[in-house]
Amino acid sequence: MRSKTLILIFALWGILQSISVKASVFELKVKIKNAPDTALLLAHYYGEKQYVDDTAFRTKDGWYIFSADSLIPGGMYIVAGQNKSRYFELLIDKEQKITVEAALPDIPLTMKIKGSIDNERLYSYIQYLAGKQKEVNDLRKTKERLDPKSDSSAIIDKRLGAIDIEVKDYISNFIEKNKTNFAGSFIAAQQEPAIPPTPYKPDGSVDSTKLYLLYKNSFFANLDLGDSRLLRTPAYHARLNRYFSQLVVQSPDSVMKEVNNLLPIVKRSRDTYRYFVWYITTYSEKSTIMGMDAVFVEMADRFYTTGEMDYWINKTVKANVLKRANTLRPILIGNPAPELMMLDTAMRPVSLHSVKARYTLLLFWDPECGHCKTEIPLVIDFIKKDKNRFNLEVFAVCTDTNMRKMKDYIKEKKMPFINVNGPRAYTPFFKDLYDVFSTPVLYLLDENKKIIAKRLTVDVLESFLERYEAKLRKEK
Repeated sequence: MRSKTLILIFALWGILQSISVKASVFELKVKIKNAPDTALLLAHYYGEKQYVDDTAFRTKDGWYIFSADSLIPGGMYIVAGQNKSRYFELLIDKEQKITVEAALPDIPLTMKIKGSIDNERLYSYIQYLAGKQKEVNDLRKTKERLDPKSDSSAIIDKRLGAIDIEVKDYISNFIEKNKTNFAGSFIAAQQEPAIPPTPYKPDGSVDSTKLYLLYKNSFFANLDLGDSRLLRTPAYHARLNRYFSQLVVQSPDSVMKEVNNLLPIVKRSRDTYRYFVWYITTYSEKSTIMGMDAVFVEMADRFYTTGEMDYWINKTVKANVLKRANTLRPILIGNPAPELMMLDTAMRPVSLHSVKARYTLLLFWDPECGHCKTEIPLVIDFIKKDKNRFNLEVFAVCTDTNMRKMKDYIKEKKMPFINVNGPRAYTPFFKDLYDVFSTPVLYLLDENKKIIAKRLTVDVLESFLERYEAKLRKEK
């Protein structure tokens, strides 16, 4: 009987222990002296955004306690007030039983942390830099009162230079000492890559191309794109976005080359893989640079049509991505322009593909459109000036159903185009066919009605045609 009782006691103890562990695997206790809030928010970074995770209400003894029954993902977390004013940030990694005490108004300088070596290191770093910044500010204020040519001013300049060296050495040493922990990885990720020695050409001039390539190739030296913890910090998205928007040539081939180069790195984590694929997909879709929609279509085909991203994407979002890709695919640069058969002002059918010209400018417009009222006169001026030079015709599609409005506008502006009415068409759904969701929209077609440019503005039309013809001559 006794042995059974003991067995039951030990079994119950084991269950209670298990429940106890589950109940508070993650726990963050915060006490902020002078805080007016009855509740605090806990949020995390993800890419370029921040998301609220939890709310903690102040206890009678002044603590705010955040908890979860499982470990939370590693990254940088934000503790904010009820009005979303940011109080401080914390690094969360393997240590997830953390106590923080601080006081307003100088939280970083009064921060006391228990249970997290990463954050002890982080705030010692922050406090050191804050101290040096105060010293710099004080020295600069003193210098403002001095004669710039005085010995005292020179002494201050020397001290400012020394502080700059001290800070750089401190950061470098901090990263080296902490390279195996999250604090070191995070601080390193915020640093610019080292500037390589300036390369020179044989003639002594700077080799700017080589310098650019050296910088570009070292751009992620301090940030591991496969580290999901860094994804949940401000550093990850900022560096990734800067790389693709500023260092990568904005052409579909160049972008996809970089995507293929970086994929093996980001694939080390499902989270970074997911984010990277989604980033490139949305980056290319939102881009205003001509031709970047080809990247969006390729991303949709490679990662969404195949089901590779099904482990995280919901069905509605996936359906929208695929629908958008299917809309853009037929009208990518290099593809034949879909045929349009529409009625002109005399109610006669006119075919887009029947237009005889070296170039055809396909123009979608609306008589009530404000931008059209600005662009159409510019198109008219261009045609008057350069129609014969480039052997170009304009196939102008009015998207308004009111034929009277269309005729009156054409007459008023003296539009020397092939003028047709879109809604009165043998080609249904022309707006979907050419992705016309606003006006004006311009496509440039060659003599075979292949799309060679899209969503142009008139002011670049002449220079584009000059470059295009120069390219053709060179290819011959």
